[in-house]
Amino acid sequence: MATKSNTKKESRINSFRLKLIAGMTVAPEARNEEKKPPYPAGRFKRFFDTYKANSPHFMTANALALIFALPILAVVVVVAAIGVEKLAYMLAGITDAPYLMGSFGIGLSSSMPLNEARLYLLDVYRLIFLAIGVGIAVLSFGAAGHVYISTKLIWGESFLTKKDKKTGADVPRIATEFFRGVKTYWKEMLIVFSAYGVFFAGGTNLIVEFVYGVLSGGANVGQWFALFIGALILLITTPIFFNLVPQVVSYHKTLTIAAKIKNACIYSLAFAIPTYIMVVLAFGPFALLAINSPIVTILIGMLLIVFGLTYVFLIMVNYGDHNSENVLQTLYENMRTDQSRQTRKEKKKTDVRKQSAPVKYKKKKK
Repeated sequence: MATKSNTKKESRINSFRLKLIAGMTVAPEARNEEKKPPYPAGRFKRFFDTYKANSPHFMTANALALIFALPILAVVVVVAAIGVEKLAYMLAGITDAPYLMGSFGIGLSSSMPLNEARLYLLDVYRLIFLAIGVGIAVLSFGAAGHVYISTKLIWGESFLTKKDKKTGADVPRIATEFFRGVKTYWKEMLIVFSAYGVFFAGGTNLIVEFVYGVLSGGANVGQWFALFIGALILLITTPIFFNLVPQVVSYHKTLTIAAKIKNACIYSLAFAIPTYIMVVLAFGPFALLAINSPIVTILIGMLLIVFGLTYVFLIMVNYGDHNSENVLQTLYENMRTDQSRQTRKEKKKTDVRKQSAPVKYKKKKK
């Protein structure tokens, strides 16, 4: 009985998924070269093999993208160097660092009620999340260049090259390609990243509003609703953003931004579990920065600075290419096949009509 019920449940899920996929807008990928054969070793192996074979290129792209990540890095450095509590002192207008109520684990001053101190700390978190939201928008310029390079490497396309003076070998001009990507895709990336930055800042601040209510003596109905809406915003927009970013490059000018958003929404619904797994794999390491140890934070921070953006964008592009190859391009090829069949049928009908039509002979003049 359990097997039958599971089978029915799976068939309902597959039916729902097929209905969603049928609503996607199909188009060819914006490739500059012929499509290479499928990678034989699978997607996870492709991720590591692509990075291993092109690590110098990724290091260059990561360094250039970090220029546009400076606002977010500045927030992280300021919070790590000064501390949330000292920032709260500054916000409260307290110049001398007073007694810390360590027995409570959180507090601002012995001359200030504990709950009031906690509220000042929450105000600091509000500002941090707002600043990160702005930083996400600025990061869009770096994403435009890095995602372009990552897409070309996943697709196996060639780069602009220059001759090495010592060896005479053709060396890819990664910096030139990076800024070509910025120039080509910055507008759409800015729209996508700015929208997500707004949703991120709004969702996190709604959650902070709930905590604010709890610490003020009890959350009211509106603040419970804020918690629900804030969590919902983050849970919905993050996978859509994750699925949308690679499409900015891979379907440049072949799909409108509205069609890309629709397809990203369908991907996020139809393949919710794989998408959330990829989101956790991509952004999970950044949560390690919350570990309360300066040495660990510095080590993790340095690793993320050197590899972090490449790690995130390459996961996005690799997963996006997987979905494109197995879903959208399959639908596109099926559509082309159907159109070709329909054209052949119409041509046959036209030929039959011509053959069955009565033949008119001209009368000979006497």
